[in-house]
Amino acid sequence: MFLEIASASVRFGGLWAVKDVSFDVDKGSITAVIGPNGAGKTTLFNVISGFLPPTEGQVRLKGRVISGRPTEDSARIGIARTFQTPEICRDMTVLDNVLVGAHLHIRGGLVAQLLSLPRSAGSERVARSAAREALERTNLWAARDMPAAALPLGKVRLLEIARALMTRPRIVLLDESASGLNSQERMELASLIRQMRQQEITVLLIEHNVQFVMDLADRVVVLNNGKLLSIGAPAEVRANPTVITAYLGRQQA
Repeated sequence: MFLEIASASVRFGGLWAVKDVSFDVDKGSITAVIGPNGAGKTTLFNVISGFLPPTEGQVRLKGRVISGRPTEDSARIGIARTFQTPEICRDMTVLDNVLVGAHLHIRGGLVAQLLSLPRSAGSERVARSAAREALERTNLWAARDMPAAALPLGKVRLLEIARALMTRPRIVLLDESASGLNSQERMELASLIRQMRQQEITVLLIEHNVQFVMDLADRVVVLNNGKLLSIGAPAEVRANPTVITAYLGRQQA
């Protein structure tokens, strides 16, 4: 099994934000995590990506326990993520924001980069080539010299994805990346996520747009009050009476 969430639980004081959640994720698949506000979706992402240690349970990648380790370790083993509130360097250009994502893979270290030693210069050229590819894939290359602060929210979310791709991830976690995008941008995002799957990049996404999820995901995980409510193919989840009552009914009302 590629990624395993095994009885993951997180408690804040006396409140269980996530309680005994278990599911597996296949390599190169697209898995959506949905549920009402406060269902524990972002908390679960924080556990998977190493931002938060679980109170109980584990997360395993190819059998190796990765939960509870430093965030830097998660990045090095190939986990990248975006955030519900985008985290970008607003005073930097779009291109420089993406180049930040290459720092784990630029050889030679900081001193070599500052002295422009040959191996560092070569790595910088490789990084810039990869940055161009990432920006072209997200349709942001034309905006490369703009300050990131000048981008509308939808483009900022795409910039976060471009930066995540620069880390050469095996797994990408997208926290409401379709939020703020217009219909054309959502189509482009869906195409980009499908391209990731073709490259065997595993994608987990949190999303409130049910139609976007149902059209895109291979499997859907439904959380409610921190617990696993349902998991299955989109059609199965959409037809589940318990899910309709707890979540989908609210969306359709």
